Amino acid sequence: MDNPYAAPEAELKEPETGERPRSPKVIGSISMLISIVSLLMMIVTLIAISSGLSAVMSEMRASGLDGPLMYISVGLGLISSVWLLFIGFKLFRYRDIGRRHFKIYMIFQAVSSVLTTGYQYFNLPSYSSAQDILLPGAISTVVILLIMVWLLSILNKPEVRASLS
Repeated sequence: MDNPYAAPEAELKEPETGERPRSPKVIGSISMLISIVSLLMMIVTLIAISSGLSAVMSEMRASGLDGPLMYISVGLGLISSVWLLFIGFKLFRYRDIGRRHFKIYMIFQAVSSVLTTGYQYFNLPSYSSAQDILLPGAISTVVILLIMVWLLSILNKPEVRASLS
């Protein structure tokens, strides 16, 4: 007789060897979504700067980005958005080149963030407060880089790396 109060016995089975981990596909999807939103924001910002929209121009000048550096920072944003889209697409397709580019992308983002923040700090107008202008961006950059390190640690797990071709 079956005891209704007995603990159920789980059917133990080994994971199928042909099943791939889902983490590269999820990280690739998130990367593609973020890159598309970022790309659209950079395009709108470039159009606003090119047309001389005063609100955008004055905000960029107040944050220490004036003259050609506005175009350089938007251009770098466009390039990094397209690069992140490439990385996301490759990870979505389980390609190892996406993981390798993700590492390089992290280093690029860290270096460009430090250089841009340093430039902004030394070129802030006298009426702008460095703490008000630069601190929120610095904090968000650190948080984003920590999330990227966490995602890279997931991609570097042996079973995930083995699934990438």
